[in-house]
Amino acid sequence: MASSTMIPDQQLTVANAVREGARLQAVTTARIIRELSLRSHALKDDSLHGRMQLHCHNNINMHLIVADSHLFLALPRQDGTADLENIIISREEAAVEWGRMLFYYFLSGSQKVNLNTF
Repeated sequence: MASSTMIPDQQLTVANAVREGARLQAVTTARIIRELSLRSHALKDDSLHGRMQLHCHNNINMHLIVADSHLFLALPRQDGTADLENIIISREEAAVEWGRMLFYYFLSGSQKVNLNTF
């Protein structure tokens, strides 16, 4: 996941998936990391740290989720906020692969966050 926005329902879904054994790699902004440090119980659970990686990149202005078989993409509006009402969703293999490459672009320019600081 690469995102500049925080969606509470999505946080709960992701936290539950990690508790059930899923792995998470996320790239987000310093502002969102600060908010997560105050609100996210999953990030404070040391037993989950082995399945989570959090990275900081301050030049993200969209919301991107890439799963094994799906791509979810919310592009920015003119005011810079993510347009969560018009989300691009695709199961096409080429779109999912494109989403992975976009995620790795943001990951490559990011800094890993030490989860033990939560």
